[in-house]
Amino acid sequence: MLSQWLIMLPEFMLIMFIIVAALTNHYRQEKTPKTFFTLAQLFLLSISLATLVFYNKSPFPALVQNTPFVTLFKICGYLLTMGWMYLSSKWFLNKNRPSCIFCMIIFFALFGLDILASSVSFVATAAAVPLILLSNCLLISQHWDIDKVKPLLMRYILFSSFFCLMLWIAVWLIFYTTGSLDYLTVKQYFSGVNGDNIYILSAIVIVLAVYIYMLGLVPFHIWFTGFIGNGVLPVCGFITLVPPLFYICAFIKLIKDCFAPFYQFIAPLIITFAVASILVGAVSAKGEKNIRRLFAYLNIYCWGVCLLSLVDYSSVSIIASFAYIITVALSFAGIYTIFLGLKSHSEYLSEIEDIRGFTATRPYMAAALMIFMFSFIGLAPTLGFLGYMSIINNLMSQAAWLRLGILLCGILLIARTCLDILRLTYFENSAKTYDRPDKSIYICLFINMTVILLSLFNPNWLLKNAVAVLGGVN
Repeated sequence: MLSQWLIMLPEFMLIMFIIVAALTNHYRQEKTPKTFFTLAQLFLLSISLATLVFYNKSPFPALVQNTPFVTLFKICGYLLTMGWMYLSSKWFLNKNRPSCIFCMIIFFALFGLDILASSVSFVATAAAVPLILLSNCLLISQHWDIDKVKPLLMRYILFSSFFCLMLWIAVWLIFYTTGSLDYLTVKQYFSGVNGDNIYILSAIVIVLAVYIYMLGLVPFHIWFTGFIGNGVLPVCGFITLVPPLFYICAFIKLIKDCFAPFYQFIAPLIITFAVASILVGAVSAKGEKNIRRLFAYLNIYCWGVCLLSLVDYSSVSIIASFAYIITVALSFAGIYTIFLGLKSHSEYLSEIEDIRGFTATRPYMAAALMIFMFSFIGLAPTLGFLGYMSIINNLMSQAAWLRLGILLCGILLIARTCLDILRLTYFENSAKTYDRPDKSIYICLFINMTVILLSLFNPNWLLKNAVAVLGGVN
């Protein structure tokens, strides 16, 4: 019994933070955003350590199971969360706003994401998804001008409720058909049935749609672009950086451990979602004037590329996708770090015209922006080149020429947008006077760039050394 409680330590500490933060907020007289970040930092480090220690243990193996593959994604998510909460604390200090509720919601979201990533049963999945969607509602509601985001929030609540209901219906259909909700048991049943069972096919389509909705991909991307275009920076950054890692991890496990017998039915659906996301993301980014929405579309494009490379779900595909995921995570972490330094007269800027001539007064940040843009395009020797080449080599080895052609078209479309951003940054006259960024911006950019450089000089840790970990999904 005691060992089960110890194995549950990461989840237990995620909940404990909420309680400790609430007590600190109530009883401590002097509290600042730095206070709650310090608490969050201690808890996240402890949670990461406990996750590593119990990387292959589970207190309820019928519902959730940890593997090296899951642990890898969890640790990446926790580290990104810690870095983003550090930067967010600076935002709250600059705005002179309390950060307690924001930090509590983040840990509540991580609790749901933790369960989703480890899920090996539709019971755990059906319980985790509503928690995650509820945390998104709570995050967007933290906007100080609630009237501005209220229509968006109401639509999100409506559609999220609909998708939760549909997910529960899909779970019921699976149980009605198979008599079980365990991934491996359901997979075994699927292996022995015909591929034209309407109940099974309907359930698979619904579950896939729920994941596409949570990822914010086409055709369910409106909520995501709305959140990014209207939300406050701490919310935008977290939603962009952290949850997608857990979604992709859970999505890969679901396909490999449960839906694999219906691969021939699933593959065209995933390709359709991926291609639509790549094209809509790349084309929409070109005409977008709001810089945050522009990068929201770029994010849609990137996760579309990830899905496109994952279609066959082989170890090679997953490893190639992991290399690209690291590229996306580091690049967007850097972009949002720059967003936090993009201020004029204490106001955070959000229009594409606001970066006109940015390099004249902020050359270091402009240089970092250039590297991130080249990484999105996939130019050598940036980390994006490694990510794209991993995917391209895998597609060529499969002779998947159509998918390869779509990917190359997407790269060409997104390259125009990225080069336009650099043109405004480097070759236009300055339109704004920019405030001096907090030193934390430079610290985080330096760490980000250091990780990228180390990855370029020694990519083995990203690819070859990941085989043993990512191979655990087979």
